[in-house]
Amino acid sequence: MVMAREGEHMLITSKKITLAVCSLLLMLLLSGCGEPQEPAANQVNRLVQSGQEIEKSLKALTRYEAEDMELYKTILSKGKKKNSNIEALLDQAEADIKERRALLEQTGKVMQDTGKKIEALRSSLKELTIEKEETLAHAGKVLDQYEARAKTFELFVVSYEHSLNAEEQLYGLMRANVKPNLVKIKRAIRTRNEEYAKLAEVRKQFNLQTQAFNAANAQLVKLDQAG
Repeated sequence: MVMAREGEHMLITSKKITLAVCSLLLMLLLSGCGEPQEPAANQVNRLVQSGQEIEKSLKALTRYEAEDMELYKTILSKGKKKNSNIEALLDQAEADIKERRALLEQTGKVMQDTGKKIEALRSSLKELTIEKEETLAHAGKVLDQYEARAKTFELFVVSYEHSLNAEEQLYGLMRANVKPNLVKIKRAIRTRNEEYAKLAEVRKQFNLQTQAFNAANAQLVKLDQAG
């Protein structure tokens, strides 16, 4: 009978210990010590997703450029002929320039807004204890690549604005209500072509940095999956 009571007492004591341990664990979780940490790849991926609007705008710009290049050639071809009415074509070209300016402004804003999140993301990555040093170091490189790309995009925007300004000036000179000045028109055509050539170089740099960023981000995903 005594042994039965002792066994019952030991069982109750064991339950109390178990409950105490569970209570302690629960307190640790509630205090924040046990909060789950988000992997670096997931955090960087959110940055990538927030910048997807940039890619859409850039594709829209590319479509406009292809159409406007054909329009530009048509305007120059018809403009060489006497008594050729190109007012409607000029109206269309100038309307497209406004659309491209709007897309450029929208894209620049998204790029800036996304860039502002990088500093907070760097701080968040420093807090991670679940990642290997290699993964964290690579995540930092991905952010470096993004910032380099963002800086080149700023140059891209400036160069694009110069190109649009040059094109707009050319079309203004070709308006029927402006006395045609062939010397000025030829100079404006040359300036327009030079500005677009510069833009092509900046675009090439931006595309290369985009590829480098995408490759670095893909490697981060692999490190995350391997870990």
